[in-house]
Order: sequence, then structure tokens, then C-alpha cells
Amino acid sequence: HRIAATAMVGVCVYHLFYMGLARRGREQLLAMSPRWQDLRDAAQMVGYYLGRRPDRPAFDRFGYIEKLEYWALVWGSIVMTVTGFALWFENQSLMLVPLWVLDLATVVHYYEAWLATLAIIVWHFYWVMFNPSVYPMSLVWLDGHMSEEEMRHEHPRELERLREQPEDGKESKDDS
Repeated sequence: HRIAATAMVGVCVYHLFYMGLARRGREQLLAMSPRWQDLRDAAQMVGYYLGRRPDRPAFDRFGYIEKLEYWALVWGSIVMTVTGFALWFENQSLMLVPLWVLDLATVVHYYEAWLATLAIIVWHFYWVMFNPSVYPMSLVWLDGHMSEEEMRHEHPRELERLREQPEDGKESKDDS
């Protein structure tokens, strides 16, 4: 458990440095930032699912679902790290906080672990593997490449933006 925790914290620290120091990381963080368009897209998607809209909303590089999943991961990682270290270093923690805080950390750590596990199994597995539009599995997680047809269906606003970029600064559609 502690080895996995150390690995998770290490990956989180690496991610923080990448998002803060690398140009590509900062671009991705900006693209992952919540916008008012995400609320409009969510409302339009509900309308689409209820049959009140003929078309799905046109998503950019990251849709509201991907952003929610990312920020839930960030929040969950913070919660798991803080509560995990408090439990790991119990004696030191008890010098700083009363026992009930450590008991609360135990409960929060336990349920956050369940929440993360269920989110991965139910939400993430659906969107990556069991969603009828990508079944039997989206291969993007393996190679980072998406076909133009997949882009047209999943991220049409990004595809349009990529097509409008000048040739010298243009990314390959497959780099998405």
C-alpha cells in the first residue's frame, strides 16, 4: 500500500512540474480549464440524450466529461495524499491534531478510495471501452492517436481549429 502511495505521489509531483514548467503542459492545463462553454455543452448533451436536440454538442480538445474526470482525479489525489500521509505518520499527526481528525481522515481516505475505484470502473471504463461509439475499445489510450473520423465525432471544434492553423505551426490530426 505504501509503495503504491509513494508511486502515486511521485507521479503527481511529476505531473505538477510538467503542467507548470513544460510549454505543452501549460497548454494542456489551459485547455483543461473549466469554461462556461462546458456548462452549455453539458446542458446541450442532456437535451440530446432526452431527444430534444438532433445533434450532440461539438466538443473542443477536452469535453466537459474529460474535464470533470481530470479535476476529480486532481481533487481525489490531493485528498488521498493528505489523508494518507496523516495516517502513515500517525504519531506525528497526533502531535498536531486531535484523534477525531485522524479518525475522520481514515473515513475520508477509505471512501475516497472506493469513489476513485468505482469512478474508474464505471465512468472511465465506459468512455474508453464499453461506449458503443468506441467498442470494443478506444485505442487512443495506447498510442495517443485519433483518426480524422474519430476527431469529427468526438472533438469537431478542435478538428476545425487544427484545419484553420497555418501549415508551419500545424499539429498532425493524429497528435490529438
